[in-house]
Amino acid sequence: MEKLLLITPPFVQVNCPYPATAYLKGYLTRQGYQAEQYDLSIELINRLFSRDILLRIFDACTPEQMGKDPNLERMYGLRERYLSTIDTVMEFLRKGDNTLATLICNGEFLPQAGRFDAAGELDYFFGNLGTADCAKFLCTLYLQDLSDLIRGTVTEHFEIVRYGERISMSIPLFAKLEAELRQPRNPIEEEMVALLERQIEAVRPTLVGFTAPFPGNLLAILRCAQYLKERHPDIRIAMGGGYPSTELRTMTDKAIFRYIDYIILDDGERPLERLFAGNDLLRTYARDGYHEGEAAPLTHAERGCPDFSGLPHDKYLSLTEVTNPMHRLWSDGRWNKMMLAHGCYWAKCAFCDTSLDYIRRYESVPAATFVDWMEEVIRQTGSRSFHFTDEAAPPKLLKEISLEILRRGLCVSWWTNVRFESRYTGDLCLLMAAAGCIAVSGGLEVASDRLLKKMNKGVDIAQAALAMRNFSYAGIMVHAYLMYGFPTQTLQESVDSLEVVRQMFRAGLIDSAFWHRYAMTVHSPSGTDPEAFGVRRRNAHVHAFANNEVAFVENRGYDIRLVGEGLNEALRHYMAGDGLDRPAHKWFAGKTPRTAVDASLIADQMIRPDASRLFDENARVVWIGPPPVRQEDGLVLHGASSARKLKFKPHETEFLLCLMQTASDLSRKFTFGEAAELFRHYSEESFVAFYLSKKWDLMRPLGLLQI
Repeated sequence: MEKLLLITPPFVQVNCPYPATAYLKGYLTRQGYQAEQYDLSIELINRLFSRDILLRIFDACTPEQMGKDPNLERMYGLRERYLSTIDTVMEFLRKGDNTLATLICNGEFLPQAGRFDAAGELDYFFGNLGTADCAKFLCTLYLQDLSDLIRGTVTEHFEIVRYGERISMSIPLFAKLEAELRQPRNPIEEEMVALLERQIEAVRPTLVGFTAPFPGNLLAILRCAQYLKERHPDIRIAMGGGYPSTELRTMTDKAIFRYIDYIILDDGERPLERLFAGNDLLRTYARDGYHEGEAAPLTHAERGCPDFSGLPHDKYLSLTEVTNPMHRLWSDGRWNKMMLAHGCYWAKCAFCDTSLDYIRRYESVPAATFVDWMEEVIRQTGSRSFHFTDEAAPPKLLKEISLEILRRGLCVSWWTNVRFESRYTGDLCLLMAAAGCIAVSGGLEVASDRLLKKMNKGVDIAQAALAMRNFSYAGIMVHAYLMYGFPTQTLQESVDSLEVVRQMFRAGLIDSAFWHRYAMTVHSPSGTDPEAFGVRRRNAHVHAFANNEVAFVENRGYDIRLVGEGLNEALRHYMAGDGLDRPAHKWFAGKTPRTAVDASLIADQMIRPDASRLFDENARVVWIGPPPVRQEDGLVLHGASSARKLKFKPHETEFLLCLMQTASDLSRKFTFGEAAELFRHYSEESFVAFYLSKKWDLMRPLGLLQI
C-alpha cells in the first residue's frame, strides 16, 4: 500500500512548524491515505547546535581559516566556552526556562564574538524587567556567531533560515545547481541525510513529498533527493510549494528529473491524491513533460483543518533577532500557522502575482467552521497562539471570527496580514483586540498617493493612516511593508515616502516596518505589461529552468542603491525611537530635494471622526464587556483593569441594562435600528442624540461597539 512521507526541508523556520505539510497531511488522512510528516528543518537545527557537532566543527578548523578572519580566530579561542554553553542555550531557547535567563544575561556567561558588537545598550531596550527577552536576544546573537563560524569553516551556504539561497535564486539553467550537487556532501549535509535516513527507516514510505516554499530550500531538497535516489531508488520523490509554483511554471530544462520524479504546481492535495491512486497526473511536471489534467479546484472547506500531530513541538526555538516587539513576531513564539481563506479578496495590486491560483482564487469558510479548526489545532499542539498567514485577511471574516471567539469564551492570541482600508473602524479594531488580536502587518508600499493609484492598491495614505490609528488605539501593534523603486517613482517621491513614514512613526501609528526594493515578477500585472507602467522589458528571453523576476529598463535619473541605503538607515533609527525630528532629505547621500509633503498630513488624519461613530441603523451593536452593575444614579462598567462609574438618567439606565443584555448575545445580530425601537419604550427623546452623546463615547472602550 502507498505511504507518503511529507518533509519540511532545511532551513525554513525555527520557532514553529511551517504549515504546508500539516495541511496536506490533514486532507490526505481524512481521505483515507497513509501520510506522515517530518520537520527535517528543526531536527537538523537541533542536531547542528549541539555539543558533539560543535566539537567536530572546531576540531576540523584549520589555521588557514582562522588566519583569514579575526572573528573566527576569536571564536576558536573561546571554543571551550562555546562547548560548555551550547546545550544550555538550546534548552533555554526550546523551553524558555526563566530560571536560566538571569544566568544567560550575566555578561560573563556567553562567549561573545562579532554579532555582539552591534547589540547596543541592552538596558535601553530591556530595562530591569525584560530579563527573559534579553536572554533570548543574547542567545540569538550567540547562534548567529556560530552560524558565522559554520559559514566560514564548513559551507558558505549555511544560514539558520535558508540554505544555498544565493545559488538558487533565479537560476536560468539547472546546470548551475547540478555542479554543486556533483561536489561531495559537506558535514552539514551529511548530518541532514543521516537524519533523513533514520526517518525513512522508521516510516518506510513509498512516496516522499518535499515542500519548497523558498529558493533557500531548493539545494537541501535536491541533496536529500540525491541521497534517496542513491540509497532508496524505489521511493518516488515529489516536490511542490511556493517556489516551484512561482518559478518553475515554464520549465523546459529536464535535468532536475534526475533527482525529482514529480514537480507539483499550486495546491498539492489533489495532485498527491492522483499519485496515491496511480491516476492521470494533475498540474504536475514529470520526465515526459507537464500534465495539466482536469479536476475542480479544491475548496478551502474541503482542504479542512491542518494536522500538526507528529511534529516535535518541544524542539522549536524562540529567537529574538531584533529588539522591536512587532518585528520579533516572525521568529519569536510558537505560532500555529493557519489560512483564514484561500487567495486574496483584493487580488488587484500591480506588483503582486495575481495571475497565480494562490492569489487570484479567493474563498473562505464560515467563521464557526474556522474557529472549530482553531480549537482542533490547540488540541494538537497545546498552543493557543495563531499566525493567520493570508495574503490579506478579509475584514468581514475577521469580524465574524472575532465574534465567534468571544461567543465561545476562547482565550487565544493571534496576528495576521491586512490591507489598511477604511473598513477597519475603531470599533472593529476594539472587537479584534478583545478576541485576541495582538498585531497586524500590511502594505503601505510606496507611501505615495500617485503611485498607490498606479499600482492599483485600492487604498490611499489617508485611509491607511486611519486604519493604523484605529489599530493603534485598540492596542494592536502595526507593521508596515514598504517599497521603493516602483516604475516611474521619482527621487522627490522617495523623499516624500520617507516623510510620510516619519510622520506615522512620530504619531505612534507604526511599531515596525521594512523597506524592500520593488521587483517586477512574471506573474504580476506589471510584469505582464511593463510598458503600461512606464518601463520596458530588458529582454523577452524565457529561461529553461527558473523564471520569476523580470529585468526592466527605466530612465530613473538617480542612484536607487543610495536611496535604499538612506531609507533603511532612517528606518533603523525610527524603530529605535530616534531621528524622528530629522528632516527626511537629510538621510540621503548627495543632493536631495526637501520633502513636498505637508507637515501635518498624518496629524490631520488623527483628528478625523471614526466611521463607527456615524449612526447606521443597519450596523450591529454588541456588548462584549462584563454585565453592568446598577447603581442608584447610573451604572458601573467593569474593564479588565478598572471599573468606571457612569451617571445616567433612570430611563437611560433601564434602557442600557436591556440593551447590553440583548447585545451580549453574540449568536444573533442586533442592529441599531432595533436599538432605536427599544429606546422608544423607555423615552420619547431622540435615540440618535443619545447615541452621539459623550456618554456613549465613554462606553465604547468598555465594550459597547458598532460593527
